[in-house]
Amino acid sequence: MNNFAVKLLVILATISVSLFLIQCSNGESDSDFEQERSEMISQLEDLRDDMDEELETMSQRIERAGDEVDEDLEAAYDELRGERSALDRTISNVERSTEETWGIIKDETSNWYEDITSRLDI
Repeated sequence: MNNFAVKLLVILATISVSLFLIQCSNGESDSDFEQERSEMISQLEDLRDDMDEELETMSQRIERAGDEVDEDLEAAYDELRGERSALDRTISNVERSTEETWGIIKDETSNWYEDITSRLDI
């Protein structure tokens, strides 16, 4: 074999190894992304369950009060229903996120989650 052929084989082998390593590292980041997204969805679903329980409790209190229902309770109920709807949209956004959009969606969702849990006593 001449020097050119040897050099070409070394270059091709180096490229092949590099591509293999890149693919392996991408697989790890996909796994990290999927795990983080799954954990966030689970956390948001737990919050949704808590909101649903609180909405049910508030609904029962409103129903028992009848015409004498406290306006603040009704306002709190309406606010929580609105936040519950926003939570459904947030879960959908996280579920639809891709590895490319994950950083932005993760930050926005984390900030929203911190805000909502600090404002609501759930």
